[in-house]
Amino acid sequence: MLGHGEVLRTFEISVRELLDCSENSRPIIFQPKQGEVISPCTSLSMTLEQRLSVENDTAVLCPLVVLTSRDMDALAVETDVGHRLLAQYRRTQKSSDLDQSINHFERVSDLCPMDHPYRPAALCNLATAKLVSCQAGKRYLDLDIPINLFQDALDLRPIDHTDRTITQLHLTLSLLSRFAKWGFQTDAVATRELLSEVLDACHADSYIHRAALIAIETSALHSVGSTDANDPGQEWPAASMLPLSPNQLAERAEWCLQRDDPHALNEVISLHYDALGYYNTGHAYRGQLLCNLSVMLITRFERRGNDEDLDQAIALQREALGLHPVGQTDRCTPLNNLANQLSSRFKHRGNDEDLDQAIALHREALALRPVCHTARSSSLNNLANQLSSRFKHRGNDEDLDQAIALHREALALRPVGHTARSSSLNNLASQLFSRFKHRSNDEDLDQAIALRREALALCPVGHIDRSGSLNNLANELSSRFKHRGNDEDLDQAIALQREGLALCPVGHTDLSGSLGNLANQLSSRFDHRGDEEDLDEAIALQREALALRPVGHTDRSKALGSLANELSSRFHHRSNDEDLDEAIALHREALALCPVGHTDRSGSLNNLANQLSSRFKHRGNDEDLDQAIALYREALALCPIGHMNRSGSIGNLANQLSSRFEHRGNDEDLDQAIALYREALALCPIGHTDRSKALGNLANGLSSRFEHRCNEEDLDEAIALQREALALCPVGHTDRSTSLSSLADQLSFRFKLRGNHEDLDEAIALHREALALRPIGHTDRSSSLSSLANKLCTRFEHQHNREDFDESQDNLRHALTLLTEYDPRQLVVQKSLAKVHLSFHDSELDATDAGEDDDSLNAAMHHLQAAANVVSAGLLPRLQASLSWVRRARQHSHGTELEAHTTSMQLLDAYMSTTASVSSRHNIMKHFPSTLAVDAASCALHSGDVCRAVELLEQGRTIIWNQMTRPRTPLDTLQTHSDDAAALVKKFRDLSSLLDQPPASYAEATLRVNVEAEEARYRRLVKDWNGAVEEIRKIEGFSRFLLPPSFSNLRDAARGGPIIVLIASKLSCDAIIIWHEQPPTKIPLSTKLEKLQTLVARFQRRSTLALTTALIELWDDVVRPVVKNLGPFAPRGSRIWWCPTSLFNFLPLHAAGEYRENGESLSQQYISSYTPSLTALMKARRSHDMRLSVLFAAIGQNCPAGASSTLECVEPELELLRSLLPPVVSFTKISSVDATRSRALSALQDNTWLHFSCHGTQNFDEPFKSAFLMRDQPLSLLDITQMDLSRHEFTFLSACETAVGDFRTPDEVIHLAAGLQFAGVKSVIGTLWTVDDSTVQRLVEAFYKILCKSGKMNSKRAAWALHQAVGSLARDKDMPLDQRIVFIHIGV
Repeated sequence: MLGHGEVLRTFEISVRELLDCSENSRPIIFQPKQGEVISPCTSLSMTLEQRLSVENDTAVLCPLVVLTSRDMDALAVETDVGHRLLAQYRRTQKSSDLDQSINHFERVSDLCPMDHPYRPAALCNLATAKLVSCQAGKRYLDLDIPINLFQDALDLRPIDHTDRTITQLHLTLSLLSRFAKWGFQTDAVATRELLSEVLDACHADSYIHRAALIAIETSALHSVGSTDANDPGQEWPAASMLPLSPNQLAERAEWCLQRDDPHALNEVISLHYDALGYYNTGHAYRGQLLCNLSVMLITRFERRGNDEDLDQAIALQREALGLHPVGQTDRCTPLNNLANQLSSRFKHRGNDEDLDQAIALHREALALRPVCHTARSSSLNNLANQLSSRFKHRGNDEDLDQAIALHREALALRPVGHTARSSSLNNLASQLFSRFKHRSNDEDLDQAIALRREALALCPVGHIDRSGSLNNLANELSSRFKHRGNDEDLDQAIALQREGLALCPVGHTDLSGSLGNLANQLSSRFDHRGDEEDLDEAIALQREALALRPVGHTDRSKALGSLANELSSRFHHRSNDEDLDEAIALHREALALCPVGHTDRSGSLNNLANQLSSRFKHRGNDEDLDQAIALYREALALCPIGHMNRSGSIGNLANQLSSRFEHRGNDEDLDQAIALYREALALCPIGHTDRSKALGNLANGLSSRFEHRCNEEDLDEAIALQREALALCPVGHTDRSTSLSSLADQLSFRFKLRGNHEDLDEAIALHREALALRPIGHTDRSSSLSSLANKLCTRFEHQHNREDFDESQDNLRHALTLLTEYDPRQLVVQKSLAKVHLSFHDSELDATDAGEDDDSLNAAMHHLQAAANVVSAGLLPRLQASLSWVRRARQHSHGTELEAHTTSMQLLDAYMSTTASVSSRHNIMKHFPSTLAVDAASCALHSGDVCRAVELLEQGRTIIWNQMTRPRTPLDTLQTHSDDAAALVKKFRDLSSLLDQPPASYAEATLRVNVEAEEARYRRLVKDWNGAVEEIRKIEGFSRFLLPPSFSNLRDAARGGPIIVLIASKLSCDAIIIWHEQPPTKIPLSTKLEKLQTLVARFQRRSTLALTTALIELWDDVVRPVVKNLGPFAPRGSRIWWCPTSLFNFLPLHAAGEYRENGESLSQQYISSYTPSLTALMKARRSHDMRLSVLFAAIGQNCPAGASSTLECVEPELELLRSLLPPVVSFTKISSVDATRSRALSALQDNTWLHFSCHGTQNFDEPFKSAFLMRDQPLSLLDITQMDLSRHEFTFLSACETAVGDFRTPDEVIHLAAGLQFAGVKSVIGTLWTVDDSTVQRLVEAFYKILCKSGKMNSKRAAWALHQAVGSLARDKDMPLDQRIVFIHIGV
């Protein structure tokens, strides 16, 4: 080769020896290095000339041809660059490198004319590059070029030239390449002749001789018809592309196994595939190549998680096994290889068939190795290991027992002195330890430890395996400590781990693992003794271990997880938020190192989810809980049916869904959790190691559902499951305390249900045993103290034993001291303390000093208040605690009742804001007392605070409407306050705009993960929006921004006339008259809540007689007392507004009267309007710029989709309306086929005056689906709520049931007419029930004639016009009474 090239060999030689070789024409011979099959450099021949210098007699070495220094430099430089670029191309496959390499070699050729001594080498270099170019570009017709170049080089090298044979070999391979393409027989003949010459000229051990033999073999394969001359896609590589031998490939594979180099691994796999192309079926090398390639594919699968690699590896092993039919002596090896690959796939996918087949293959392999066979012990171990895997998967004791028996036999075949005895001792110890964990047989554990000690004795100081043996023994001793609590075992385990660590100095490959092992044992001792030094040292060791696994290290993910777990332990001990946050950050980094497809991704997802779940319990942040559930769902998706980890993954997800149910009360979460628990239990049959846990989980889920729905079958099944679970956790079992507590809880529930004292006594006994298993320092001791205290309190309530009371109270106080200020479990303990004090207060054990009884009541209220204020516990538990406070304070007439009501309403508002959907908010309201606000107002009234009663009503009613309209709050005055204020306004408006968007709707097939992600996004928006509101409140003049309005603000709603607020609660029924200037007037009403319920039912019948009687009663009990108090300040004929609450919402107050000749009635004295809330009326009063033109749209639909009848009066009504409106009105009529939902929405947006004439429906189950029926789809209340109608003046609803609310949530006032007013319409006319066509026709004509009489349109005259129109109809005695009073006015 011309140029500096590549260094193949270095050697030392004296000048005398060099001259001797030259004189005798003897080459310097190089033998192959150790491990080389053929050497790339076999010999070196050189000729030297000795001449005397003219100047002196000194001998010097001179080349045969003298060249100038400049020529030699140019040749060397160009040649070196060419070779470097060619090598670079082979690594990167970058075509520009190859093109530049050819350019450099061509320049070298130009510098070497025909008589130049280096021309043959230059031609060979150029030919090689050209050949590579032809093959890379598939330019098969250009193969003549490199062939001619090699031929020219050969012609310049005579028979005795040292490089002639290598030139012949290159020419041979070029001819073979052309023969592979075109099948020219002349190429084949020339190839054979050239190779024959090469073999004759070369030594049999030389590299060239061996390469020639491979070329002959390749030529022979071609000759038997392996090439299709018509297929230009086939190609045989040149010399540089010949396959490596199986041994060389094995060396490269071994190199890849020791490094995590994806590129190198891919290259080795590719080389194996290339080699398989050469060594077809039947070749002696093929079996070895198949096995090696399979191993490399498995390695790539383990590193990247590509299932195709795993499947391909198994397919290759099956082919390898097929090359060794039954009866062959070497069939054992492929049997074991295939079994191992199937076992790997089982671990990945959990397919039982793979595991069963692996066991069958190992059994066959064992049968081929009878007693006395040298490899029988290995086969015994292989089969035993697979049986052990199947036991872990299915829990069949026979598999475990058989595995142990096989390991015993293997150990017997490896007597004292056998080199593999230590391995057999450890294998048997591992299986005995597994059986101990399954059956808790102490003999198995003790024997396992004895075997580990013997194995350690076989690894004396200095033995390479001593460190691993120390670790094994330490782990078993640690387990025995956990089982028996013997401190010596734990201390010895730590000592062994320290010795193991000492055997791994800095730089040792096992140092990181040894650090982690010692850290784990120290962590265990910390859990046992609570010595913080152990925990801190464990964390320090884990940090050191992580530092040894830098970014890019294959085990970094595991090291991150280990450190995170220790930090989590310290967080639980010290409640340092930094530890928990760092643990989560570490788990996130670990997860990022396990991308989709990685075999460890599922475990990493679970680890991160566990920590997020812990942080949720600590801080109550819903995002953490939702993200934990999303991660658990992804982890479960990675464990399909049959996967060995599916049961655990199901349990994790179910537990979090159960937690979210307890936090938010969504039934779907609980039902889904129970379904998952049942699936998990089905995956843990009798004998399975995890069956006890699966039983307990399902039992707890059923118990939660019993508490929620009171289905006794759930409770009985839960107790049966817990008893079975406890039986699987004998004394000494690590899960026994949990199982004891769970069974005790279920028995306590059953006692409350059926009153069997045996259940309660057993529950207390079980809790005492559980507490004894959780000594001081145990993380669950606080929970155990609380559980026992609650059961003792229950027994005190029934048996009045003072000792039970004292012990219960002491336990709870102790439990509280064990919890940090951020621990959400404080809420449960505070509620339990309240219960204990209330039990004492209600008992017959009155203290001699009556003050002690009062102290107990005050203490109970204090603890309920504290429970409601545990921020980390979450909004739902806090809300439930506050409602308990309300209930108990009312029951005992305690002075904190009003504060309890206020707290409850604040928490309810906050809790409802966590969901985006208005229907979800309405469903939330159904689960809480519908009278919360009116009860709070009644409480305030009875304390003499009328103004506070009004404030509480406004705060606690129409919550859904208020939350929907908050984001639309104008901020014009703040906009000009300052630059910072302007930026804050923009932030508030941007967030408000996002919140005001309709919530996303999902198809049934939508992944739950996606739904939860959107819900979590909404909660983040709410959090950010609340933050912006808090910032605005810090600005001067905006301290009460979006806070519940004070009475001084609310009284402004009475600017146009008095407002009568009607309150109906169990405590009393009252009216409050709100005046604009004077103090409010409180009027006690003689009616009761029960009487109002009867009255409402009578109005539903609507016969004239029933209505008349009901209206008279309504006058006498409610309206007359109000009218009497109106007289001094409200002149006759003036306007009044009714703001009814609770059952008053369903009464036609405007129509009350005596209904007798010359009898009194409300309509004779005042013009009545309604308002759903004071705030709504205040917003309706806000003035806007008056439009010059009145945009009026009349929307009528006489034949809507799905209607059974046609409304004949619609078209005549709309035409009548057109004729009555004055010329200033810009009138648009939309009817018949044009009156679709989309057209109606457009008209609603574009016009400020509207008239609907159509069918109206009130949906009582889902009131936001109440709607006006259009031709294609309903125009729903939900559609209306999503519009901004703040500049709209008036809407007439000529439709049925447009002002009827929901009986389950009356104070939310959810109906079409109220929806329009909350959306911004100032004045609305609606209907209380069904209206007749004839009534509508007459009322519409009378109303619009009166309204438009002056030729101007004024929405403030709507109430007066309706009053006059109804009065004109009332004079028609033939019109039914229900039709005369059906229309009402809402708004200004």
